[in-house]
Amino acid sequence: MFKQIKDLAGGELYLIASLLIFMVFFIMVGIYLIKMSKIHIDEMSKLPIDEPQISNYEEA
Repeated sequence: MFKQIKDLAGGELYLIASLLIFMVFFIMVGIYLIKMSKIHIDEMSKLPIDEPQISNYEEA
C-alpha cells in the first residue's frame, strides 16, 4: 500500500491539499462551535419544539 502512495508521480500535491482543506474546515467549525454563545445554542435546540404548528390548508 505504501509503495502505491510513493509512486504517485506528482499526485502527492493533491493529497496534501485535500488533507489541508479537510483539516482547516474542521478546525474552523470547531472554533465556531466553541465561540458560539450558550444562550444561542439553547434557543436553537428548543426552536423546533416551541414553534406552533401551521396548517397549509384553508378551511371552507
